[in-house]
Amino acid sequence: MIQNLVGTRIRAVREQRKLTQQQLADQAGIPRATLATVERDDSNPSLIVVFKVARALDMTIDQLVESNRKRILHLPCREMRTTISGDGAYRAVTVTPTSAYHITQIVFQLDPVGVYDGIPHSPGSEEYIHVLEGTIELDVAGEQIRLQNGETAIFHGNVRHRYHNPSTEIRAVAVVTILEGDAYF
Repeated sequence: MIQNLVGTRIRAVREQRKLTQQQLADQAGIPRATLATVERDDSNPSLIVVFKVARALDMTIDQLVESNRKRILHLPCREMRTTISGDGAYRAVTVTPTSAYHITQIVFQLDPVGVYDGIPHSPGSEEYIHVLEGTIELDVAGEQIRLQNGETAIFHGNVRHRYHNPSTEIRAVAVVTILEGDAYF
C-alpha cells in the first residue's frame, strides 16, 4: 500500500519546509482533510494525490517514496574478499558486495611469468578483462590473445580460461556478469 511509504515522508518534508497542512494542501490542490489522512496513514491515497503532493513539494514520486535511504553502499577493505593463488603469484580483491549476484568485479595483480587458471563461471556469464598495467596473455578455451595496457577482452565466462603474465607485474580488472542470452556473441 502506498500510504505506508509516503505518509510519514510527506509529513517530514512538509515540517522540514515549515509548511502547514493547509499551505501544502492548497499548493497541491487537494483538501486539507485528504492530506491529513494521508499523513496519518489512515487512507490509501490515489496515485494522483501522491503526484499532486510531490509536485507541490517540487519532488518526484520516487524522491517522495525513497525517504532518507542511503544511496551509497560503503565497503570497507576488511569486508572485501581476497584471493591468493597457491604460489602467491595471483592476488585479487573482489570489490563488489557478496550480495551482488549479477555482477562481480575483481581487481588483481599477477607477478612476472605468473599464470592463473580462472574458474569457469555460471552458464550465461560474460567476463570482461581490462588491463591497467602490463601485458596479459589470455587463453579462453584454446583461443589466445595478448592484451596490452588499456585494452579489454570479453568472453563467455563459463569456459576454461587462463591468464599468463609474460613480463613485468600486471594489474587488471575483471568483471563477470550473469546475463540472459548472449549479448556480444
